[in-house]
Amino acid sequence: MAAEHPGLHDLIDPTRARSPRLLSALVSVTNEFDSDETGRGDSYRRAQEDSSVRWTGARQLLQLATRTDSPGDVTLLDVLGGDGTIARAVADRADSRLAKLSIITGDISGEMVARALAQGLPALRQSADALLLRDASIDATLLAYGTHHITPADRPQAASEAVRVVRPGGRVVLHDFDTASPMARFFAEVVHPYSAAGHDYAHFSRAELTALFAGLPVTARVLDVYDPLIVEADDYQSARARMCQYIADMYGVQEVFSADRDPATSWTFIEEIFDHSCYAAALRDAPSGIPLRPVLRESGGRWFAEVPRMAIVAVAEKRA
Repeated sequence: MAAEHPGLHDLIDPTRARSPRLLSALVSVTNEFDSDETGRGDSYRRAQEDSSVRWTGARQLLQLATRTDSPGDVTLLDVLGGDGTIARAVADRADSRLAKLSIITGDISGEMVARALAQGLPALRQSADALLLRDASIDATLLAYGTHHITPADRPQAASEAVRVVRPGGRVVLHDFDTASPMARFFAEVVHPYSAAGHDYAHFSRAELTALFAGLPVTARVLDVYDPLIVEADDYQSARARMCQYIADMYGVQEVFSADRDPATSWTFIEEIFDHSCYAAALRDAPSGIPLRPVLRESGGRWFAEVPRMAIVAVAEKRA
């Protein structure tokens, strides 16, 4: 790492990186996103090859994590970064707000980290509740797209660790889906029974998200963020089929979207399960001008399938 990613090497706390307790905890983990007989990790990585699908929400999270008055480059740790999806998405896009952002990909899956490193990305295998970086060494931490995989008992420590590694004035952004949201229903009624690996994970309530940062040296707020899935294709049918395939791979529910199932029937199912109309109506500050049900639309000669997801996001700024 000193040779290939010296910037990341300088951020690592050598005492923590050599801790037998932390390292033994890492190697004892069985992770569903590694390659195994279920194929869950492989299908997830297949979906993640297109880093643009979740870019609308990811871009908002990165903007929330970076202060507009930051004088120079901003270093952000993507704690649940997988094989570097967000880092790749940033590298592929010109965005003046994010141009000075340098992303370190972290993950508990050794295979995910190995794939990120193979793509030339600075990446580190570590657990969310036992980060290996030095105190106050980076500008921001992001915990997103899998935060519910952290057990409720470990979440306070994960929040504490995210704050620990951030400099005073830096931000922690924690993203998940409300226990009352259509997304929580989708995971409970579709992903858990039909995915080979199951999905027996508790999502976050607003109260839990607020309480996580209550005793830490931060000022925190909880927001509702529109975080859709968007795929692009040449025509209506291809856009619809591509979204069905993406959801099947992303969540490991190929059985639900089997090849012999009528595409129109699959899309009708997506329209029903991802309908956010009632959920959004109950929100105090719901984003406006967004689709609340899945849509297929044409723009500039291209077709787009857009599936709404509404996330709850805590933004915590570390006090000086």
